[in-house]
Amino acid sequence: MRPFPSTSRLPCAIAIFCLVLGTSFLPLRAEPSKVPLTADSAVALAIKGNKELAAARFLVQEAAGRARGAGILPNPELEAEVAAGQDFEGRVVAGIMQRFPLTGRLRLERKLSDLDVQMAGLEVREKEWQLALSVRKAFCDLAAAREALAISSRQAQLAEAFAKTVAEGVDGGFRSKLDLQEANLSSSNLQAKAESLRGLEMESSARLSEWLGLSADASFTLNQKLSLPKSAPASRPAGNRADLKLAEMAVRSGETHVSLSKATSWDDVGVGVFVEGERFQDNPTGIEPEALAGLKLSIPLPLWQSGSGKVSEKEAARKRMGARLESLRFAVQNQVLLTYRVMSLRFQAASEFGAKVLPRANEHIRECEAAYGRGEVDLQAVFRARDRLADIELSDLEARKAYFLAYSEWLGALGESKTNP
Repeated sequence: MRPFPSTSRLPCAIAIFCLVLGTSFLPLRAEPSKVPLTADSAVALAIKGNKELAAARFLVQEAAGRARGAGILPNPELEAEVAAGQDFEGRVVAGIMQRFPLTGRLRLERKLSDLDVQMAGLEVREKEWQLALSVRKAFCDLAAAREALAISSRQAQLAEAFAKTVAEGVDGGFRSKLDLQEANLSSSNLQAKAESLRGLEMESSARLSEWLGLSADASFTLNQKLSLPKSAPASRPAGNRADLKLAEMAVRSGETHVSLSKATSWDDVGVGVFVEGERFQDNPTGIEPEALAGLKLSIPLPLWQSGSGKVSEKEAARKRMGARLESLRFAVQNQVLLTYRVMSLRFQAASEFGAKVLPRANEHIRECEAAYGRGEVDLQAVFRARDRLADIELSDLEARKAYFLAYSEWLGALGESKTNP
């Protein structure tokens, strides 16, 4: 009969059993989910989650806080006066003084504050516009890096399959071992190139994560490829560019500053009410009390101050802003025209690769492999055709990437953030 386990070992065995049983029910560590992205959704996610942009939005709140205290009357002034003499003679005066501007200074201050709030919002919009351009470029870089990695991996797989075919020919006695060595060397070289592209893909992904406000190890699923549209988009004028609107708003602010500098040449006047009580000696009747109430007017002298120097300064600033606005409008028109022409040229070049060059290269490699199988060409001809095909596929990718980058530049020149090529 098998002996029972020792009672001294029983608690230890029970503890080990419970530990194993408990760990079997522990939740497995969840794999990080991949963020699905298109160019548009990447821009939207960046505008929502970028840390620098979130800090810039406080500029609007700061301007709104300043606006709440602008264009209001100053607090009234409480005035009091006490005078005493002999035999309980004296005088007590109490009043309130409120100062009012003679011009529309307060209205102009409120208008200037409102313009400051709108300009702060436009500054945030300008940062969003610049961020959108950077995100679109980063998205194109990541999409191109992943497609280049896929092309290299596919070429490596084809080379490996071709090496197996050559190995079968060596086993059959109608292929040389030198051909097999060349085939294996070509396959290993392509695999090494594919592995080297993984670093570029990781770097592009980390750069896009930074723009989106995510951690560097975030993973993405790209739901949009660098596929050419059927035709290039039609030309159109610049839209609602934030920097152009900001320059226009600066001109309006400069005009308001000129009006405000003229209005502040007139000092404020004070209007108040007061009550006065007085006790005085009136012989032979004795102490007589007296109470008075009235209005008080305070006018500074001189009432009008010469502010011609300040007015001239503000007028010069307004003219400078107007000249800058005209210069920016001219630059925007040229930028839109230039980026559209560049985009059109990039589209034509990419279309040429996709429609003519790449199909011919694929047909050539098929014919070379078939000719090698019939013994009409040597293995070097196949390798040259494969190398040429690899170069053409990568050149085709670079041409498509150049088009999408140029398209992003054109959208940026238009002041748009949507990417619908």
